[in-house]
Amino acid sequence: MTAGSREENAVSGPVPRVRREEVRRRLLDAAAEVFAERGYQAARLDEIARVAGFTKGAVYSNFASKHALLAELIGQHVRHQIAVTSIELDAEHRAEGVLEDTARAYARGIVEEGTWTRLLVEIAQQASHDPDVREAYVGVRRALRDELATTLTTACEQLGAELLVPAEQLALTLQSLRLGLALEHGTDPEQVDHDTVVAVFATTLRGLFRRRASS
Repeated sequence: MTAGSREENAVSGPVPRVRREEVRRRLLDAAAEVFAERGYQAARLDEIARVAGFTKGAVYSNFASKHALLAELIGQHVRHQIAVTSIELDAEHRAEGVLEDTARAYARGIVEEGTWTRLLVEIAQQASHDPDVREAYVGVRRALRDELATTLTTACEQLGAELLVPAEQLALTLQSLRLGLALEHGTDPEQVDHDTVVAVFATTLRGLFRRRASS
């Protein structure tokens, strides 16, 4: 070993161990990138690991399968959307315009995130004939639907409004409407544009809420 190489090794030292939370975060970021580029079905775990800077073993030590990785990625993304929407609505703080504000937040998520739109549509289609994908996809969709129902109930209490249908039913309506409008916007963005998506959401919401009568 030359003096130069010994000096280089001394400077670099042992490679620090990456924390598990950081490994998972990097794998999820890489999965989002690879899924977006290749589509879910064509994406390979070894490529996801390479993009994240790890070996394929790192994927299996953190996620049981590609389906499990997908489920967490979808859950993480949608929870982030729900959180951002809640923050935006709190900032607006307009009880009289909350339905329109909510509709605009949903529309923005559809129109500005075309990559996720395409991915979710692909997964929904594949889940209809692949039991493994269905198990991962249905589980996370149910969990997110429950979270959305809770969020809607809390929002109604804060705004002095009441739902005309059960919160779980409204959550399913919004979840289905979002996926359907995402598909329509993705295939016909000129006609199903931002304003059209806002109008559809706002009309739906206005028919399912009402202000509580003052006591």
